[in-house]
Parts: sequence; structure tokens; C-alpha cells
Amino acid sequence: MTRVLFALALFALAFVTGPRAHAQSTTDPAAALRGMDVVSYFKAGGPVPGVAEHRHDFDGARYLFSSAQNKAAFVADPDRWLPQFSGLCATGVALGKEFKGDPGTWKIVDGKLYLYHSAPVRAKGDGDPNTLAIAHQKWAARK
Repeated sequence: MTRVLFALALFALAFVTGPRAHAQSTTDPAAALRGMDVVSYFKAGGPVPGVAEHRHDFDGARYLFSSAQNKAAFVADPDRWLPQFSGLCATGVALGKEFKGDPGTWKIVDGKLYLYHSAPVRAKGDGDPNTLAIAHQKWAARK
């Protein structure tokens, strides 16, 4: 009788933990840019939040868009819209550091989106006209 109860307990444990383990391995990707619509950075008025209805998973991240048109533009040419340096802080990359970029602290230069860790860090980078060129050189050397 004890063996039967023990076997039933093991079966119940396997049944209860099995689906949970599977669910953990199929989680949704994290929202890129804290859910901001990456295409909207390039439009008048600046970035706006995206919505789950217009989402697209790309390169391990989930991108949310404010409209079907913005989603279609991204899907057609992701490299045109993606932040430089995989979304890391441009000034940080120039300094050889890896600071996360803040989607609220950004600028567009020559049609490219750059994120910065914070406003003071952006100001530091903006103070040197060579910051972005140095960042691109260091980024290229990483690959």
C-alpha cells in the first residue's frame, strides 16, 4: 500500500510540474524599447507607445507598433529602423562600455536612431563631435 501511495505521489508530482516547466521555456520575448514603436522615432512628434495588436518578434525581441503601417515598414526593412549598437548607449560604446540605452533619451543622426543611457550621458557625447564615429569604430571592432 505504501508503494502504491508513493507511486501515485510521484505521478502527481510529475503531472503538476511537467506543464509548468514547459510553460517557462515558451515565454514571450521581452518588449524592445520598453514597448515604444521604433518606427515612430523617425516621424514628426517622436516616439509613441506600440500596442500588442501590432507586434512583431525579431532577433529575440518583441517590437510593438502603433499602427499596421509602422509594423509593415519595420518588417520590410528592420535594419533601417533598429537602434544602432543593438540599443546600447552610443556614448557608452564610444567609451568602451555597455550601458543600456534609455528609449526616452535618443536622437536621429543621418537617418539612424541612437539611444543614450541618460540625458547627462547624451550631453557628454554631444560635447564631442567624434563620439558617434568612435562608437562605430569600436562597435565594428567587436564583431
